Amino acid sequence: MGFFDKIKKFATGSSTATVVITSINGGSTDGATINISDTTVRGHMQVTALQDCTMLAMKYDVMLKTQSDDGHWSSISVGSGKTLERRDLKTGDVIEHDWVLNGIDVETYLRNQSFTDFDAVRSNPKVKLLMRCTSDVEGSPFDPDAEVEVKMGPNLSGPCKIETTTVEGQPTSIAAFPVTDSVCKGTVVVTAKSDCVLTATRYELWLELGSVEALCAKDQHPEIKGEGIMGISVSFGGTNITFPHTMSRGDKATQTWSIHSINLAEVLAKNGFANPRDAVGNDGVKFVVRTFADVEGGSVSTGRAEITLA
Repeated sequence: MGFFDKIKKFATGSSTATVVITSINGGSTDGATINISDTTVRGHMQVTALQDCTMLAMKYDVMLKTQSDDGHWSSISVGSGKTLERRDLKTGDVIEHDWVLNGIDVETYLRNQSFTDFDAVRSNPKVKLLMRCTSDVEGSPFDPDAEVEVKMGPNLSGPCKIETTTVEGQPTSIAAFPVTDSVCKGTVVVTAKSDCVLTATRYELWLELGSVEALCAKDQHPEIKGEGIMGISVSFGGTNITFPHTMSRGDKATQTWSIHSINLAEVLAKNGFANPRDAVGNDGVKFVVRTFADVEGGSVSTGRAEITLA
């Protein structure tokens, strides 16, 4: 390839493929909403090759855009994910891809820019929330992408943020849970958004099967023993702490958990899956970790993470 051919390829790299975001959170992109408190977003993207090329990965980001007083727009990713999938594409080839993005944190980035009135920020024309999907094409400096502006929903997370950071020893973004396993282990991190007293952390494993939601197993710390839950010693980030646990704004508390006696096969069988392996890779089956942080006074903060079945 000559010098000018290389320059031409460099300059036209973004025309190697097109990307379309076809759904967000199970619905149309028109009117799609991501809540300020959401930690997980899922969707579907479509990649169409405009010429022969090699795709290396598909990426997805939730972007927060803000406008300064002088009219300049800046943007920052408040959550990102990637699926590594090398494919040699011929002109006209189409790839359909479902993605799940965990670990989104819109609230923290808004607070970092001094936005604390979340009802007001949702209607502020100088603040926008975008969903961006990108196809990483080999040799292309301008990877094809697509953006959709989404509505910013309310902050529903309560006085704490609780996030599942690992499942089965892997970050939630790449974690996989074998559909036949009976024990699931994970880690949550609770971050105080204001001074509070944490009284318990709870964890539930669910299968979401279209309109059907089935609870598979649950546990909590401290364990409920006898009449009360206070005074039980548990492991918090390698340190034994006795609940209730007093937290100041910004404090973080890490809790590992292990849930036993899980039987996904039984739950799946009751919902039409005689062979549990048929649920693996099925777009209509979602394995979800729901987490809860109970705070003195009755407030409950919630978290959600989707995990791949293997």
